[in-house]
Amino acid sequence: MARRRWGRAFGRALLVLVLGCAALVNVAWWRLTATVTQLPGSAFNRGQNAIWVAHTWSGDPHSEADYDGLAAELKHAQIRYIFAHVGPLENDGTIPPERYPYARNFAAAMHERLPGVQILAWLGQIYRIGALPTEQVIDISVPQTRQQAAETSAIFTGLGFDGIHYDLEPIVNNDNHFLDLLALTRKAIGARLISVATPNWVPVARLSDAMDSLTGRQDTWWTTFYYGRVSQFVDQIVVMLYNTGMPTAPLYEAAVEQSTAHIIRAVEDVHDANPPQVVIGIPVYRGPDSRAFHAAAENMRTGLTGLTAGLNYDPAHTAFGGVAIYPEWLVTPSDWQTYDQLWLGSH
Repeated sequence: MARRRWGRAFGRALLVLVLGCAALVNVAWWRLTATVTQLPGSAFNRGQNAIWVAHTWSGDPHSEADYDGLAAELKHAQIRYIFAHVGPLENDGTIPPERYPYARNFAAAMHERLPGVQILAWLGQIYRIGALPTEQVIDISVPQTRQQAAETSAIFTGLGFDGIHYDLEPIVNNDNHFLDLLALTRKAIGARLISVATPNWVPVARLSDAMDSLTGRQDTWWTTFYYGRVSQFVDQIVVMLYNTGMPTAPLYEAAVEQSTAHIIRAVEDVHDANPPQVVIGIPVYRGPDSRAFHAAAENMRTGLTGLTAGLNYDPAHTAFGGVAIYPEWLVTPSDWQTYDQLWLGSH
């Protein structure tokens, strides 16, 4: 058994390195054969950035000064979308009201202080088919659970939220149950925003299948095709470009660069006009390091560097929205300084 686990870990590490090296090769080829601009990150900032904020804002009381401080921080960062944690979802798709007693207060406070900002209810949970009723996971392959989750989303738009942000993991490539959930949610909340947190991009489905075989579980790596499919059901795609497993900064930057360019292209190719917005998630957490995350490789600076390089493949893109910072409660003054320099263009 130990030998099998070691073999899977080695296989996953090898595949991550292969994907990283392939991204580097692809980057080099594109830069040699395509017209790539050299614009700074600030040239792509449209003031449409996002951030994930902690459960405390909907679960605990806060003073007016607390709201003032958060609003000032987000205004400076040019945040337009706030993903406010209100969950997690229960096994049956509900969220007990006692879990979010101050959600309405938070939405009202941010709307008052930040006119034009969109506050989305962040609904998350681990997704596993065949989950038992007693487990702290959700199985959206069950029709009743999907329906209940959609109805739960409507509760929060009724509390003053501008929409919902689903973060169900892992949603595997080509999962039709997820598309069904999005369709039901649209019926439940109408024209309110539907935002989804999405995983890393992979060039072909077979690589995603290979990752599953090597690790003995389902990792989330979506193809261009599935990104296009999901884009037909939502208003916003928020790509979680972290926990990539890339062990070095150059490999991570190359992965972010390639994912950014290909995901935006996938969305734009499906929509002749008015594509959903693509937002790129950048990490600021510090670890501890694991097989999926290396703090020296994945951070605010390397994420923004890779993102900017990916955007320079096509400065005329229509789907790109901005940066999503994960998470607000771990952002340091150094992170904000890097963000100011590389994304806002401050000196």
